Amino acid sequence: MGGARSESTPSGGGKTGPGWGATSADSTDATVVELAAPNRAADAYNIIKRRIIEMEMAPGAPFTEHKLAASLDLSKTPVREALVRLRQEGLVEATARSGYRVTPVTFKDARSLFQLRSLLEVEAAGMAAERGSDLDALLELEQLGRESYDASDRESVLRFIQHNTRFHVTLARLGGNRFLANVLEQVLEQLERLMLLGLGLRARGDEIVHEHQELLQAIKGGDADEARRVASSQATSSQLMMLEALLSSEPLLSTNLVPVDGD
Repeated sequence: MGGARSESTPSGGGKTGPGWGATSADSTDATVVELAAPNRAADAYNIIKRRIIEMEMAPGAPFTEHKLAASLDLSKTPVREALVRLRQEGLVEATARSGYRVTPVTFKDARSLFQLRSLLEVEAAGMAAERGSDLDALLELEQLGRESYDASDRESVLRFIQHNTRFHVTLARLGGNRFLANVLEQVLEQLERLMLLGLGLRARGDEIVHEHQELLQAIKGGDADEARRVASSQATSSQLMMLEALLSSEPLLSTNLVPVDGD
């Protein structure tokens, strides 16, 4: 179509352009009405999502579809489709005059996400102990459960966070309830922004490796009660560590992690 500019496949994780954080909608090109190629819409979704989770796009930051598309070297169609998905997942919000902003993180939201994570992970651990017999999944859990990180190395922290999410989602799938696993994956991805701040402040890698190994031991032993107990204890300690680290963190002041009424 004549109004659309040519597209090229974006490189993963490219930095945002200098103007993506504009506060109002920009003048737009001619409307693109064709559906985006599935791979380009998926590329846009994955890259934007990683930028949000890794806080290259900070919580609360405003942006426009036009400038975001330009930073990805894509037409607006795949970006628009990606933003629809990200709105459904609660990572972006629409604002006035066709603009957007990255969804801020509130303390109330953080507590709610941790509570939901605990409920899901405790049940997932018990189900995995009762039903988990997939040897390939158990082997993957063994490998992921040994992953640690260097708190002084941002890339190491980012890799660990992704591996940690995979560990808990794989464990949930081992229990046989794909719906529970899918919801847990969304919750953990929402929490990755908080984990990036918290784990960068405190070296907790060895402690987390020990926790993962303790949980795997209960699951492989078929002890559902012990698996639930360990999962509950780990979720509680993770929540306390993350919130305490955030509350004492200087970077907290620049991340738009804000209180809401009732906090």
